[in-house]
Amino acid sequence: MHRKKHPFIIILNLLLFALILLFYYTNNLVITIKGISPLLILPLLAAFSIFHSPIVSAIVGLIAGIFMDSCVVGSYCFNAITLLVIAAFVSVSSSNLFNKNIQSASVLSLITCAFYYVALWLCFHNSNVSLTDSLIYLLKYAFPSAIFSSVFIIPFYFIYKHFHKITSE
Repeated sequence: MHRKKHPFIIILNLLLFALILLFYYTNNLVITIKGISPLLILPLLAAFSIFHSPIVSAIVGLIAGIFMDSCVVGSYCFNAITLLVIAAFVSVSSSNLFNKNIQSASVLSLITCAFYYVALWLCFHNSNVSLTDSLIYLLKYAFPSAIFSSVFIIPFYFIYKHFHKITSE
């Protein structure tokens, strides 16, 4: 299938990713429930990756991860690698295993958000603390954050579905 390149869609993609990252790191968009805030870049990247090739998705995940790592001290390319893997996984699995519908997008978003928070827990929050504190972090923050983050796949999915329809015409 031949896809048109729309400069307006590319600019909207850049603005959407930039605004989500900007709002997250400046705390201007504060959506919290009992101290749990979503990481909106994960469902945004999942929605983007559903409708794009694995190479494009991986590059966008890598770039978004690099920007996230530049805002965090001591992450050592964690976000760049993790978002690259997440974007490639979502793109490949949405093309080969799942349909490109909202139910599949919700499942993929939940899987990727859970993967991100478990990887974050394993790399940074699991060492130098007791097992009880580590499990409390996992159960009281990581899993609820993954669920809360994955809820936002719904608007992002429909935005990228519309973008995909425009570029496919």
